Amino acid sequence: MNATMSHKLRGAVIKVPDATPGILAISGRQQAFSLDGVWRSAVAPAPNQTVEVELDNAGTLVSVTVLDQQQLVQERLTALGGVAQEQGKQIAAQLQRLLSALAARMGMATLAAAVLVWIAWYLLPAAGISGGGEDIASFSFHTLLGTNLADQSSLMAPGHSRVMLRYLGFFAIVAPFAAPFIKTPWSRFLNAAPLAVTLIGWIVIHENVASGLGQLGADNPFAFKWGFYVLLVACLALASRAQGWLDATKNPAQ
Repeated sequence: MNATMSHKLRGAVIKVPDATPGILAISGRQQAFSLDGVWRSAVAPAPNQTVEVELDNAGTLVSVTVLDQQQLVQERLTALGGVAQEQGKQIAAQLQRLLSALAARMGMATLAAAVLVWIAWYLLPAAGISGGGEDIASFSFHTLLGTNLADQSSLMAPGHSRVMLRYLGFFAIVAPFAAPFIKTPWSRFLNAAPLAVTLIGWIVIHENVASGLGQLGADNPFAFKWGFYVLLVACLALASRAQGWLDATKNPAQ
């Protein structure tokens, strides 16, 4: 007794049967089909439908069934989730290698301080304006550098004034990451760059507050927040690594 083997494949309707047979695209080839004895779905065939095609071991078409759209969407979402998960693992592995390489060059304490500077610079609340016992506005240090508190239009779109100071700040917080790659003794002094720009920024902000809000006296609504002090401590920790610059100049062979 000969058993008839069959296998199922995915395909798509290219042409709907009419006076001539329809056409399916299956694994890069075309297959003619008709409705009689083959079409297994209640819905009529339509172009671009995704179908499941059953072929016998001789390659003869046995059945054509339209696949449920919800099933197709779920399969695509599952596939995309798998791709995203795999890409996430690859990105995490690359970041881990990068951090390991940076830690080996910079030292773990220096790297941690440099990362904390970035977090405090862009994410933590460095200062705010309050009124009636409530916060009216809160600024990261990056946004605060680019806000002219004496200019109403700047307050409406904070973070877009004093472009040169903002760029100077960006290069300053990048500098500690570049320091271990510069083969000169003075490169460690770059670890003090974030502290230098933070102090410059503090002076500019202090003068800006004095000119814009100073007339309010004790009712001045501006105040530095805890994020600024976290930034200052992180900058001081980084600047302490610049001591290596002095040691290197005393002992160039080290």
